[in-house]
Amino acid sequence: MNGSAYLRPDAKHNRITITQFILIIHSMQLGVTGLSLPSDLARSGGTDGWIALLIGWLGSVAASLIIVQVMKKHPTGTIIELISRFFGRWIGRLATVFFGVYATFYAYLILDRMVLLVQSWIMQQSRTYVLMLLFVVPAYMIVKGGVRVMGRYAEIVVYSSIWMLLLLGVLMREANWLHLLPVLKEGWQPVLDTVPKTLLAFLGFEIIYFIYPNLEKKQYASLGVLIANTYTLVIYLLVTLVCFLVYSPDEITQFNQPVISIFKILETRYIERFDIIMLTWYLLIISKTWIPSLFMSVYCMKSLFVVGKPGTYTALLLGGMFLVTWMWNPDWNASSSALKGFSSFGFAIAYLLPVCLWCILSVLLRFKRWST
Repeated sequence: MNGSAYLRPDAKHNRITITQFILIIHSMQLGVTGLSLPSDLARSGGTDGWIALLIGWLGSVAASLIIVQVMKKHPTGTIIELISRFFGRWIGRLATVFFGVYATFYAYLILDRMVLLVQSWIMQQSRTYVLMLLFVVPAYMIVKGGVRVMGRYAEIVVYSSIWMLLLLGVLMREANWLHLLPVLKEGWQPVLDTVPKTLLAFLGFEIIYFIYPNLEKKQYASLGVLIANTYTLVIYLLVTLVCFLVYSPDEITQFNQPVISIFKILETRYIERFDIIMLTWYLLIISKTWIPSLFMSVYCMKSLFVVGKPGTYTALLLGGMFLVTWMWNPDWNASSSALKGFSSFGFAIAYLLPVCLWCILSVLLRFKRWST
């Protein structure tokens, strides 16, 4: 695919179906967060932390619907073209840099987290930058292919991962429902204190800024974002409740990735380490979180510099991530600190920016100059 076609969302080979639209959004949301979410919720909200997921879901749905309404103001372009149209070329270029930096950090931090998971659970003696090389080539091929290839990849991974949800159902035989009782044992305050964590857990729907113009049937976009967020909620609730029911309220806070650890309970005559099998497959799920972010970054770079092919920018970004890991070599604590600092950036992009844009555009479009 040449550079100009890569930046044409209206091109036939770049269009995606409503199913692909839903699964790309869901894929961005469900990543490394899902592995540690139950213990994070338990530490701040106790066994009532699952209630905060419902509030976080409402916030993510509201923000997603607002983004759709904003994108309807310029349905043939991404957020970059929309800002350039209403606020001018230079503001548009600043927005391109802003989104490019955000997407690059998002992609790198999730990729680095994925590599650290592989290192800590499977290949303890391997260097992180060496493990990172394992994911560079497939990521390059997917991002270079554009939005439609990303949509197809999301479909394949999601459909082939349904067995993991069924396996979680098997763990329910170890459940102790008394762990959830009494509900709201300490009132609403711990639940409300946990809501910010759940809002951040749903980050990823901001990919709508870049894939909305590629959607074939845009009239179903609002329904699509509702389904995507709801599907993410269902999975979060399932893994959280299973962990809360199997582990005691005090025990669950001692695990960093309880969703992996819980699979150690399962054993058969031929397979003893279900946790390793689960983690290995889950790497595919994590990959469909940071690869769309890499696409966003490549899109911004191509828009900013114009010259060059998307494959060149993809290779440069992946090479840069490898070099940063080789020189910095972040450990688990450094990765956690970086993600924590990045969360404010993500909250502003996903929740605050769409509200501000929607309010400003609603005023501007009242004037004839902007409405034509």
